[in-house]
Amino acid sequence: MKINLKQVWQEEKKRFILAGLFLVAGLFLGITLGNYVDIDPKTYYNPQYPEWYTLALNNIVAGLIIAASGLLLSVPTIMFLLFNGIMIGFISVLATSFSSVETILAGLLPHGILEIPALLIAGAIGLKPLVWAARFIKLKQRVDWKREGTRIGLLLVIMTILLIGASFIEAYVTPSIMEWTR
Repeated sequence: MKINLKQVWQEEKKRFILAGLFLVAGLFLGITLGNYVDIDPKTYYNPQYPEWYTLALNNIVAGLIIAASGLLLSVPTIMFLLFNGIMIGFISVLATSFSSVETILAGLLPHGILEIPALLIAGAIGLKPLVWAARFIKLKQRVDWKREGTRIGLLLVIMTILLIGASFIEAYVTPSIMEWTR
């Protein structure tokens, strides 16, 4: 079966956007929570830069959990996306008490450029079963398992490549950028 990446993008675009909306909603919740919680962030700040393969493995497992959680009709996928957004927002707000916004962005953006799309891909995969169920209920349309399996496999490969790249950046580039911006 030949895969047309442009066609895959067109068909998956709505789920990417929906996953992004859940992540952004979580981000705003995390920022809001971070502004109201009284925690001394220096107590918890312990910069550690694990090896790239540790980061990659953790992120790939998290991505697979987000994607596979869709088998429970996407509710856990939505919760994981919201939670990830909350954590990014919350930690960013806490970090502003001892770092500049520029430093925080310098630490997040280089690897986030790859990691966030990978997270959205995982979310889009996790939202698929909800779409399948809706199509079946509404249109009595059955799932073409071969086609969907091929597409999910492709998306998982892309997600994994992005997460490995993000892990290299986070392990080797981010520490240098963080030191340079301080």
